[in-house]
Amino acid sequence: MSGRNKPRLWSSGIPAFVLIAVVLLAGCGRPGGGRPGGAQEDARSGATGEEAMWAREDRTDRAIEAVEISAGRFIDYVQSSGRIAGSREATVVSESQGVLQRVEFDLGMSVTQGDLLAAFDERVERLALEQARAAAESARVELDAVQRSVDAGAASRNDLARVEAAAAGADAEYQRATKRLEDRRITAPIGGRVARKDSRVSEGNYLPAGVNVAHIVDTARLQIQLAVGEREIGYVSPGARAEITMETCEPQVGSVSSVAAGSDPQTGSFAVIVTWDNRCGDRVRSGMSAEVRIEPNVEHEALIVPTAALLRRQGETVVFVIENDTASRRQVVVGRRVGNRAEVVDGLVEGELVAVSALSTLADGQPVEATLKGRSGELR
Repeated sequence: MSGRNKPRLWSSGIPAFVLIAVVLLAGCGRPGGGRPGGAQEDARSGATGEEAMWAREDRTDRAIEAVEISAGRFIDYVQSSGRIAGSREATVVSESQGVLQRVEFDLGMSVTQGDLLAAFDERVERLALEQARAAAESARVELDAVQRSVDAGAASRNDLARVEAAAAGADAEYQRATKRLEDRRITAPIGGRVARKDSRVSEGNYLPAGVNVAHIVDTARLQIQLAVGEREIGYVSPGARAEITMETCEPQVGSVSSVAAGSDPQTGSFAVIVTWDNRCGDRVRSGMSAEVRIEPNVEHEALIVPTAALLRRQGETVVFVIENDTASRRQVVVGRRVGNRAEVVDGLVEGELVAVSALSTLADGQPVEATLKGRSGELR
């Protein structure tokens, strides 16, 4: 090979290994071996696959949303809905059968306890009652006579036992006859308003036994049964203040009257009954729907983190804390959760900022540009 065709590396007269060493040393003079970001960024981005991916991408600050960690009431209220009912309701059932001679009520009518609603023909039952009364009186007279004979030694104890049994039987038959006569008259068991009336209940119609003649609702005091989940039931206790909202009337104030000791096996929810005095009159009726907010029995404020800020990574709960415009992944411990809020047990302090958006693509150490959405204890 002629000297004219040799590489320029040799034409200078400088050995090749010297030039290579100089180039390598010059590269080592820059942090990170000459690559943008430095050795510390390489060590950091090599920690996880997602951070290594970020290291190979554009380093432009990522726009995210963040909240400031603060304390607040963990839960402001327990909310549920249900159907309004009277605090007392009664379904009137016919216990006799026959042709109705009288019907004294109609839908919507106000009735008082003991008022006559309807009546069958009762002539046969009244005659039977008179016979039973006479038989019972006769048996008592005979019993008194035998008792005196026993006291005088003129009758035995066996005679007395026989007459006592006959008197008891006669008295029982008298009670049954009384009940049969009473059943011919259908009366209101409670005071209130008639919510339902069977279509067969009219004068001259034959009515069998066991018919739901009417449903009476006492609307002077109302109640509503709610279904509360297991995460919220611990905040509900008897006597707690409740606000009831209806479409037909202004909001009413009531209280929790009872809380179920166990859950419904079908739904897993717990029954809670709220009662209140009806100040809306006829505008509120049994069967209407209502929304209820119950004041919780919260003893103190807690440090709150939005559940939108929480991630599960390798079996741990983590958040991204924003420090010096950089996202830093941190493990946290959370306690109770209700809705979109969770209680911070460990890992965060009041005043720190945590990311609530772009979490799936955010990496530890990534530069960010955060927009503050507010304080966590005040967000709903």
